[in-house]
Amino acid sequence: MLLWTLVGGLMSGEAFVILSPFIMGPMIIGFWLIIVPIILFLTFAITDRSGTEILGALAVYPVLVAVFFGFRAIEKERVQNDIEIARSALDPKYLQRKIDDPIGRIKTLVLFGNDICAEDICAIALADGMAERVAILGRPPGAVDSRYEDNPLRSETLWVERTYRIAQGEACLSLDSKYQVYRLQNVGLFGICIEKSNQQFALEDAILILDDDTSYVNRPNGLKGGDVSAAYEIKGKVTHEIARWEAGALSWHGPMKGERFKAIDFLRALTGSSPNAVDEAAKLTLPQRIDAAYAEIGKTRIDLAAVVEYLQSTPEQNHRKAELDKERVSRLRAIAERSCPTKLKEASKNPYHTEQCLGSYKRFVDWYFDAATAAALKF
Repeated sequence: MLLWTLVGGLMSGEAFVILSPFIMGPMIIGFWLIIVPIILFLTFAITDRSGTEILGALAVYPVLVAVFFGFRAIEKERVQNDIEIARSALDPKYLQRKIDDPIGRIKTLVLFGNDICAEDICAIALADGMAERVAILGRPPGAVDSRYEDNPLRSETLWVERTYRIAQGEACLSLDSKYQVYRLQNVGLFGICIEKSNQQFALEDAILILDDDTSYVNRPNGLKGGDVSAAYEIKGKVTHEIARWEAGALSWHGPMKGERFKAIDFLRALTGSSPNAVDEAAKLTLPQRIDAAYAEIGKTRIDLAAVVEYLQSTPEQNHRKAELDKERVSRLRAIAERSCPTKLKEASKNPYHTEQCLGSYKRFVDWYFDAATAAALKF
């Protein structure tokens, strides 16, 4: 029975229903043909063969079977009761994939538990103008671990440990680590960078977004095994929920309710944002992607590993051993040369700096292009 429970827990509701007869049938047959004979053999083996003792031993088994099926009936009733409670607590709005009254651009978007601005919701929210800045929550100064309430929905003071915002121009050419380009360029967003600030302050007016990366967003009787995102308005020390999306099942083995989604989809609907630069960049062909990166040389620092990742995600990437026209060969070489200038090889303490910088680029051109094109792209 324990094995059956584990198998069911690993399946979706639909798969569980479809496959259960094929799994349960052999288990029942095996029980009667293997387990029952073994039990009877052991019963006779450990008794003194007197009729009274054998009958007493055999009488235990029907009692155990009755207890087992009684427990199953009680458990089934409990699960059904939990399903009804979850169904009554489910607001139909949670299953909609729209927000009736979008709040517009967010001045301060607050995220919890993100170490750096490397997740989609941070970088893309900034790049698409959904938020003016993104604040990451941390522990207030002097907070004692045993006394500090880690739940942002219960903490009296929400403390920001770092913020991020979009920057342009000279700042994006800087090698300073506080200016980040990787998370933007690997999805095709060039010409801008993310500026990090470590200035800390108490938060008083913002919008907090929580998703299924943290358990704090879950309702007591919420859907299970799916997606959840919720938005909270912070005014001083008061935090209240203003929107929520969910997708999941009423029980662990039940059918899915609501369309699956990502937190960035929820945020886009919440703000009513129409620009979707990431989707537009994803539609570009390989030559267009090369052109987009090349156009920003000298305007922003180019991260070659990010550019390679973006090129590899081109829809026609399965057409391996492709050819490339001479102009795009020249431009792609220029991107690599500007990203990993050979002059840094002598200046760097690491004599293998340039080779390491070009590593992903060389692997990409060998994998993607024909031999002649790959040779022309290397230097």
